[in-house]
Amino acid sequence: MDRELENTKVFLSKELPGLLEKLTTAHQPNWGLMTSHHMLEHLIVVYKMSIGRIKLPIITKEEDWPRNKAYLVKDSAMRRNVPSPTGKNDLQPLRTASLDEARQKVLKETTSFLAFAEAEPDFIADHPYGGPMNMKEWMLFHRKHIKHHLIQFGIIPDYE
Repeated sequence: MDRELENTKVFLSKELPGLLEKLTTAHQPNWGLMTSHHMLEHLIVVYKMSIGRIKLPIITKEEDWPRNKAYLVKDSAMRRNVPSPTGKNDLQPLRTASLDEARQKVLKETTSFLAFAEAEPDFIADHPYGGPMNMKEWMLFHRKHIKHHLIQFGIIPDYE
């Protein structure tokens, strides 16, 4: 999995900025309610969750964590229209003034996450569906999750 982890670091640090640059307010989702702006803010929240700055309860049973975690870290298509673990499925108010500001915050959070993961590889943060996850697991999840949303807005092609 070390090669996969290195590829994930390259995706997050080198490829993601160019992919996010393609995203505009004109992009419409292929599924779901989020606008491109909401999606970027959603990514920010998930980054913060992965380093313990935001905590959500685990909503799955402990016996399901190994199976869920294996799914969450695998580079494969994600289920669409997954309900929010908080139960709030309506669009939340935007926190940033523009798509560009949100994009810059995502890139800043990406850099912060990668630095944190490097410095604290054994740090554990709870994932609402996967249970306690370490930084390696979170990194692989971020790749899957971000790709899911880039597919949602047509920035990258869907898995074949």
